[in-house]
Amino acid sequence: MKPKLFFSFLLLSAFLFASLSSHPLKLTASEIKYDEKTKSIRVDCRVFIDDFAPVINKTLFDRLENSNITEDDKLAIQNYFAFNYRISINGKVLPFKIKDYKVQSNVMNIEFAKNYITLKKGDKLYIENNLLFEVFGPMQTNWVTLRIPPFIPKGSFESQIESNSYSQTF
Repeated sequence: MKPKLFFSFLLLSAFLFASLSSHPLKLTASEIKYDEKTKSIRVDCRVFIDDFAPVINKTLFDRLENSNITEDDKLAIQNYFAFNYRISINGKVLPFKIKDYKVQSNVMNIEFAKNYITLKKGDKLYIENNLLFEVFGPMQTNWVTLRIPPFIPKGSFESQIESNSYSQTF
């Protein structure tokens, strides 16, 4: 099995296993994908709701489980991401606006609205992911998959408390 395919399988298995029980694994997984045709970047992020909800609001967990979050909840989630997960191109920080979210078992998948931007050779990408470090410290790991053709056809990095950023010049 190819290493990247194995990693994807392992990550999905970890989320499924952890969603069936109380999970010791402290993990988020996100994908940053650039579409060359539409000149847009889309971000999707998966988090365990029992870890994530209390950081936003102590009563958010029940609303997430019932797929009934309020506009204030969405704004709080967007603000949390804006403060703890930064993606910038040439110093311009991309905003996080929730497009959609789905909850399955104990995992929430958040799809953020596209940001329209044309990437070119010489552009500088910077990513900093501090999700849930304030709660779980070094136990927390954040996996980020990058799909930014033609510059990064497929890559990934692991954000941990001691090394939480990634940068690249295209």
